[in-house]
Amino acid sequence: MATKTVVFVQGGKKAEAQFPWMFFHLDPFKDPDPPEAVKLVLFDYSTGRRKTWNKIVLKRGKEPDAKPDDDATIGNETNPRQRDGTVDMDTTVASVLALYDWVKKQPRASIRSLQVFSHATSQGPILHNTWEYGPDGTQLGILDVEQDRDFFDTDFRPRDFFGNNPLADAEGEKFAAAFAPDAFIKLWGCFALETPRRLMREYMQIPRGAAGDAQRKAHLEDYLFWIQDSFAMLMANKLDLAVWASAPGYGSEPNTTVPISRKRKLQVKYRGKFPPDLRKDRWWRVSWFFRNQDQGAKFYKDVLKTRIDATDFVEYRKAWFEAAQFAVSQQLTPYITRQLAAKLWEEIQERAATMNVRAP
Repeated sequence: MATKTVVFVQGGKKAEAQFPWMFFHLDPFKDPDPPEAVKLVLFDYSTGRRKTWNKIVLKRGKEPDAKPDDDATIGNETNPRQRDGTVDMDTTVASVLALYDWVKKQPRASIRSLQVFSHATSQGPILHNTWEYGPDGTQLGILDVEQDRDFFDTDFRPRDFFGNNPLADAEGEKFAAAFAPDAFIKLWGCFALETPRRLMREYMQIPRGAAGDAQRKAHLEDYLFWIQDSFAMLMANKLDLAVWASAPGYGSEPNTTVPISRKRKLQVKYRGKFPPDLRKDRWWRVSWFFRNQDQGAKFYKDVLKTRIDATDFVEYRKAWFEAAQFAVSQQLTPYITRQLAAKLWEEIQERAATMNVRAP
C-alpha cells in the first residue's frame, strides 16, 4: 500500500511555527497504535517554504529531526492587499492558490489528512490577513459569491467554491479527488461571532415542550444560516467528507491560560498526549464556554446529531446538515425526529462499510 500524504498548513505568524508539531493528530479521538509512517508536506506560510518528508513517523512536540527530502518555495506569490484597499508593493507573500494548485496535482485519494494551523474568521483560515476588493474598488463581503478572487488576496474564502473561482465546478472536483475517502481534515482557527453564539444559547434556554417549538425552530433556522455559508461547511460539501472546525460563535485557544469565566482562568500545561485532559492539558481547543456555560456539546449532539472531537471542534458534514435543514422545514413530531436520526445512522453505517471501517 502506498504511503498516504499528510499536509500541514502553517499560517503566516512565525511566532506560532511550533503549533503544528505540538497539536497535530490524525484521528478525531485517538492516536494510531502503533504510529504509522506517512509522507508529510508542510506549507509554511510564515517562511514561504514547502517542505516534504517522503516517509516519516510523526512525533508530537517538535519538528522532525530528519532534514526534508525537498525544500522549495510555496509559489503563487503576490503583493498583499491592505484593509484600506491599497496594495503593499514592498512585500511579497505566498497565496492559498499555491495550496489549491498543489492538491489538484496529487494522485487520486492520496491525501490522508489536511490540517490548517492558523487564525480564522467566519470566512475561513487566515494566512496573511489580507483584504478583498472588486475591480470597481469596493470591498467584497462573504455573500459576494459570484465575484472572482482579488489577485492581491492571499487567504481562504467561501467565494472560492463559486463562479469562476479555484474550487468551483471542475476545478473543485480535481481538488476533491485528491483526498482519501476517510481523510481527516481540520481547520484549527476561530469562528468567534456573537450572533450565532447567542442564537444557540437562546435555543438551549427555551423551556421544553410544544409551547417552545416555534421559537426553537426559528433559532435553529437562523443558526443553520451561519453554518451554511461557512468555509468549513462549503468544503465539507465539496469533498463529501467531514471537516472539523470551531462551531459558529466560538474562538479557539492554543495557550497555557484558558478563560473559564469573566474573572477566572485555567492554567494548563503541555504534555503532548492525545486525547488531552482539557482541565489540565494545554491543547489547541475550542473555547471553554462552548461545552460548559453554553451547552454547545449538548446542542451539537442532541439537536444537530453530529460529533465533537476530543478538543471540542465540531464535525461539519453534508448529511447531518441536510437532515437539520429538513427538520426546520417541517412541523416535526418526536416520531419523525427519530425517523431522521435512524436514516442518518443507516447512511453512516453504509459509508463505514464502503470504507471497511467500524461505524462510530
